[in-house]
Amino acid sequence: MKSFATENIRNLAVIGHGDAGKTQLVSSLLHVAGTSHRWGKVDEGTTITDYEEDSIERKVSLNNNFAHSEYKDTKINLIDTPGYAAFVSHARPALRVADCALVVVDAVHGIEVQTEKTWQYANEFLLPRFMVVNKIDKEHADFGHALETATSSFARSIVPFTLPIGKEGDFKGVVMSSIRRRTNSTSTEKPKRSRCPRKVAAFSSARASV
Repeated sequence: MKSFATENIRNLAVIGHGDAGKTQLVSSLLHVAGTSHRWGKVDEGTTITDYEEDSIERKVSLNNNFAHSEYKDTKINLIDTPGYAAFVSHARPALRVADCALVVVDAVHGIEVQTEKTWQYANEFLLPRFMVVNKIDKEHADFGHALETATSSFARSIVPFTLPIGKEGDFKGVVMSSIRRRTNSTSTEKPKRSRCPRKVAAFSSARASV
């Protein structure tokens, strides 16, 4: 087994409201990173972090579950935390040992009750955090609304590093960076990177100047 120096290990807690898509996101990250050859699905009961029978049957995370991946010489420990009210308190000890929090937000509903609660847990430990607006391809998804609810709920500016291309059934991928002007397409199982369309690049550059 490969060993890592302490300074090359990062603990990332994945937090948010129940059904925001935390477990599916972790499964997708592991697959894209090459850690798992199979793209596990919550609906099929094949995700890496929800392996207990009760979790698979209910399609709900009941406890903190763990997975890891590697990036260059760094080991990234992913802590998949519960988001439903009855189990969300498990997120607090996960955040206590985390270096950073990944906040998953449903693009349809925006910030919800347990999102705020887990954010408060992260505040206790002064954790840096970043946000993933998930389910952009779902009906009634609205990236702008999700961003607005985050800004109003947490009383701070949320700076988007990526922008969606389309939404709902027309969602095509994301603009990765206003500087590099690259896009990731979601038309295949693994993201396909390409040059940014001219109109999107112009919009992205305009955003960078604000």
